[in-house]
Amino acid sequence: MNFFLFFANTKMRRVDRYKWGIILIGILWMGQGFSQSAFSKYGVKSFKHKRYQTNLQIEARGYFGFLYSHHTELEIFNAHFPAFEITLLKDTYGRKYWQRLHNYPIIGVSAFYTPLGKNKAIGQAFALYPFITFPIVKDEKNFVGFRFGLGLSYLTKTFHPIDNYKNIAIGSHVNVAINLMGEYRRKINESTELSFALSLIHFSNGSMATPNYGLNLPMASLGFSKRLGKPNDIINERRPSIPTFSYKPNKIYIYNITAGYATKNMGNVFGERFDVYYASVSVLKYFNEKSSIGISGDFSWDGSHKAMQEKKGIENPSFITVMRPGFSVAYELKISRLILGANLGIYWGGKEKSDGDFYEQLVVKYLVLDQMFVSVNLRAHMARAAFVSWGIGYRLQYDYGRR
Repeated sequence: MNFFLFFANTKMRRVDRYKWGIILIGILWMGQGFSQSAFSKYGVKSFKHKRYQTNLQIEARGYFGFLYSHHTELEIFNAHFPAFEITLLKDTYGRKYWQRLHNYPIIGVSAFYTPLGKNKAIGQAFALYPFITFPIVKDEKNFVGFRFGLGLSYLTKTFHPIDNYKNIAIGSHVNVAINLMGEYRRKINESTELSFALSLIHFSNGSMATPNYGLNLPMASLGFSKRLGKPNDIINERRPSIPTFSYKPNKIYIYNITAGYATKNMGNVFGERFDVYYASVSVLKYFNEKSSIGISGDFSWDGSHKAMQEKKGIENPSFITVMRPGFSVAYELKISRLILGANLGIYWGGKEKSDGDFYEQLVVKYLVLDQMFVSVNLRAHMARAAFVSWGIGYRLQYDYGRR
C-alpha cells in the first residue's frame, strides 16, 4: 500500500512539474507575440538576432596622372607617371544610425604607392589613409560618389641644402596625405565591381619642416574589387520612428570655441622653429540633419611673422601687428562623433602679408564628450600649407525650434 502511495505522489509531482513548464513556455510565447505586435505599428519588422557578414571587399586600383606645378618653382618636376593602390573597403548597410543618415557610405583604408616620375630629387611616395565615400547617385547596379581620404605618407627624398638642394617641394619624410576622389562604380555580379575615378592627391607637412610647397597629383584611375563574402541586406530602420518633439533643422544653431597650437619650421630662412597659436569662434546653422553652414572669426599668432617684421627693420613688433585676425565662411559635415569642416576666409589685420589676404582651412574634429572635442586644423594659402594646429574646443548645440 505504501508503495502505491509513493508511486502516485511521485507521478503527481512530475505532472505538476510538466504543467508549470508548459505554463512558462506559454507565457514566454505570449510575451514574444506581444512585443512584436507592440512595435509592429512603428514599422519595426523584426528583432531577431542574426549573424552579420563583414561586408568587406578587396580592391586593386591603377592610377595615371601628373605632378601639377602650382608654383613656378615646381615646374622642374613636371612628369607623367603611374600609381598603384590596394584597398580594403566595407559597404555600410545601416546597422548604425549615421550610416542610414548618410545614405550608406563606403568606408575603408588604402595603401598607395607612386614613383613620382622617377625624379631623383623627390624620390617615391608611399601612403596609408582611411577614407569614406559618400553616395551621390546610386541604384542596384551603379554608384556615383565622392571619397575623402586622410592619412600619412612617406616620401623617400627630402630637401637638403647640400645633398638634395633641388628638392624645394618637401622638407620632411613624413607628410599628410589627402585624396579627394570622384568615383563611379559598376556592379558586374554579386561579388565583383569595377570603378573609374578622378582624384586630386596632395602631400604636405603643414610647414612642420621647410620647404613645404607640397605635391599635388591630379590622377585618373581604374579599380577592380572582389567581395570576401555575401553582402548584408540594407537596414532601412531598426528602431521606432517616434517624434519626441517638433524638430526644425533650420532653427538649430551650433556655437564652437576652439584653441590650438602648431609648430612651424623656418630653418631655410631663419634657422629655427617658431610657435603658432590659433583660436576661433564660430556660429553655424543646420540646413539639413547632417550639414551646417555659418561664419567664423579666426585668430592666429605666428612667431615667424614677428621675425619677418624684425628682418624688415621693425623693432619690437607688438602683439597686434603680429596677430592675423580673419573672417571665414564655414561648413561642417557631422558623421556620428566625427566632424569634417572647411573654411574659406580673408584676413583683415596684421602687418605681415607675404602669404596674401586669403586663406583656406580643412578641419577634422572628434567629439570625445557630448560638448567637448579635439581637432586638427590645416591652414593654407593658395593650396600651400601654412601650419597644422592641434586643438581642443567646446561645442554648444541649441535648438530654437524645440517646444
